[in-house]
Amino acid sequence: MKKLPVLKYYDLRDLMYLNIMKCLNGVVIDDASLEVMLRIEKTMQRLKVMGSDARRILWIEIKAPGKRNREEFADANDNYWYQVCSAHYKDFHYMLIGNAEGRLISLQNRASIKGKRKPDAWYGDVSKPLERIERYIKKLVDCICENPDEYNNYVEDHLPYSKREGKIKRSMLNRICPEYRTFDDPQHVVDVIKKYEALPMTNYDKMTLRTYIHVWRIAYVAYQTKDYYIPKPMSDFEGLSDMEIFRRCKKRGHEIEEMDLDSEEAFVEWEKENSLYHCMEVAYARILMSPVKEEGHWYFSLSYSIYGYTQDVFNILESLWQEGIRVKCNHAMTRMLRYAQETDYVGIAPISNPRAYNDVIGNEIILPIEEEDSAQQVAEIISAAKWKKQIKVRPIHK
Repeated sequence: MKKLPVLKYYDLRDLMYLNIMKCLNGVVIDDASLEVMLRIEKTMQRLKVMGSDARRILWIEIKAPGKRNREEFADANDNYWYQVCSAHYKDFHYMLIGNAEGRLISLQNRASIKGKRKPDAWYGDVSKPLERIERYIKKLVDCICENPDEYNNYVEDHLPYSKREGKIKRSMLNRICPEYRTFDDPQHVVDVIKKYEALPMTNYDKMTLRTYIHVWRIAYVAYQTKDYYIPKPMSDFEGLSDMEIFRRCKKRGHEIEEMDLDSEEAFVEWEKENSLYHCMEVAYARILMSPVKEEGHWYFSLSYSIYGYTQDVFNILESLWQEGIRVKCNHAMTRMLRYAQETDYVGIAPISNPRAYNDVIGNEIILPIEEEDSAQQVAEIISAAKWKKQIKVRPIHK
C-alpha cells in the first residue's frame, strides 16, 4: 500500500472510549463531529455499495499503544485492525467503527430513524479524532480508486486471522488440539447411540403429570449427577420420589399442588399456564424435553441448540436408554454422531456463536490465542482451515 497517514490509538482514545459496552445505543454526536462524519461518508461514497443502507466498509490500521497498555492483540507490526462502516437510511446517518472481536463504536446523527436530533452532551464531541480518521480515509479511498487490487490484495494478505471467518475439519482440529474433542470416549458415544436407535419409540395413550415428572426426573438426575465440572452426588437424590425432586428442583414445580396427577386435562392445563416459565426444560433455556402428541399418541421430544451442552444431552440419552425409554431426538443424535465420528466441520469466527450449527458446521470457535506453547498449533489451524475471502472494495468509475 502507498504511504498512508499514521493513525495512533492514543490520538483516537476519546473515540475508542465510546465502545458499545459504554454506550449501548450508540452516540448522537455534536454538530462539529457530524460535519466530519458526513464528509467521511461522502468520501466513501466514491466506492461501490457493499450492503444494506448504502454501506461502504473499509479496513484501517491503527498503531497500537505500548504492550503494557494494550487491551487487545496487535499484529506483527504492532497495529490494530479496525473496520469503518459508513451508511445511511433516508435521513438517518451512522458510522460503525469496530475490531470485529467485540469492540464497536456507533456514531449517529440521532438516536433512531424517527428520533429527534439531540446530541450527547457528555460524549458527543469527537470531531478531533474523526478528523484524523478523515485524513486517513481520504488518502485510502484515493489509493483504492487508483488501484483497488492493491488494497484488496493487501487486506487479504495481512488481515489477522483472528478477524476472519473460516472452517476446519473436526478431525483435523482434534488432531492439532485434542482439547477440542467433544467427547473423552467417542466410541462409547457411538455405541450407546446405536443401541438407543434400536429401541422402539416409547409412546403413551395419554400424557399426565405423573408420567411427565417421572421421565423428567430421569433426565434431570442424569444432568445433575453426570455434570462434567461440578457433578452433584447421587446421594442428593436417593430416597426421594419423583414428586419430591420435581417440587424441589423444577421451576414452577409447586404449581402441581392439589392437581390430579393422572389426568391428561390437568397436565395440559399445567403446561399452558407455565409454558412461559420454561416448564418443559431439563436445563433452563438450554435442554428442552417436551411431550408431543402425534396421531393419537404422546411421545417425548429431546432437543438442544448450544454446543456446550452436548455432553449433558448425551448423559440424559444414556440414562433414558438404561431405563428403556426412547424419545424423539434424531436431530440431536445426528449431531452427536458427527461430533464423535469427526465427520463435520468446526467454524472459526472472530466472535463465536454458541448456537451456530447446520448440516456442515457443527459448532464455532474463535482462533486460539498465540501463546508460546500454542503458537505452533495456531499456525497449523490457520494452514489447515478454509478461510472466507474478504469482500472486495471497488470504486465507482464515472
